[in-house]
Amino acid sequence: MKKNFSDTLTAFAVIACSAVLLGALTFALSGYRLKPPTRTLQVDYEDVTGIKVHSEVRYAGAPAGRVIAIRHLTPAERQTAKNKKNAVRVTLEIEESVPPLPSDMLASLSSDTMLSQKFVAFNAGTPGAEVLPNNAILEGQPISGLDQVIAAAGPVMTNANKLLENFNGTVTAVKGDLGRLLPKATMLVDTANGGVKDIVISAEGLLARATKLIADNEAGIKTDIDELQKVIAGVDTAAKSLNIVLGSANAFVNNTDKQLQIQLKELHIALLNLKVITTHAKAITEALGEKPNRLIFSGKPNTLTPEDEILKSSKVVPAKTPVK
Repeated sequence: MKKNFSDTLTAFAVIACSAVLLGALTFALSGYRLKPPTRTLQVDYEDVTGIKVHSEVRYAGAPAGRVIAIRHLTPAERQTAKNKKNAVRVTLEIEESVPPLPSDMLASLSSDTMLSQKFVAFNAGTPGAEVLPNNAILEGQPISGLDQVIAAAGPVMTNANKLLENFNGTVTAVKGDLGRLLPKATMLVDTANGGVKDIVISAEGLLARATKLIADNEAGIKTDIDELQKVIAGVDTAAKSLNIVLGSANAFVNNTDKQLQIQLKELHIALLNLKVITTHAKAITEALGEKPNRLIFSGKPNTLTPEDEILKSSKVVPAKTPVK
């Protein structure tokens, strides 16, 4: 009777501990707070790719809070917004230790590296500027990076292609008229008879047409060339930005490779420790299966297999040292 009571008490203790642990884990993952936040801020963005609930908030690079809610703007809210491209509103919890936020502060989306998680980044703003009220709505800045450089270069290249097509068409038209004019001029040089006057008149007419054609298209050609130069300058700027991003990516890959080697060494150590822990855990499981009350009441200790013997073995070893 006494044994059954101790087993029942142990079972209830295990169930109660499991319930408490499960409840704590559920609250932690769901973001549930017993006390509502006292400082909040809302930011509207066009796109929040990479941002989620619990994402970090940084003020001047230092931790300043976290994301507590994300929702889509309604069509009515988008119609009345200053920037009608905004589609998502992010609610942020600001820590009490953060100083008052200036109204000219910029709220952008950033990340430490190209592959790391994104966070909401505040700049310091201007000292002495008007302070944002609690739960104010701020206009978010679009994220900038390699994708945006490529996206910006796309329309530039499309516009360049159109300008080149227009330019080629104008040149082709002028070339065609000149092609018709040159044979007439050749005939003028080769002919010394009575038809010279007619040919001269025809040549003058063709020259006048060519001159008018060039004059009519001169402004358009100049405009297209000016636009083409602007496009080339824009492409050059985009290429420079792309080179900067690729340089940062190269430095990041080198740094990540070093960090990966360190983490692999740490993982090797962790796996060795896990090997010892799982081997010894078999002894605990066996004790629970035979007599659970040994975890609470005293009993004869077991002689566990030494750690160095477990690490050296490439096969499964018993948790307890066999009796010799």
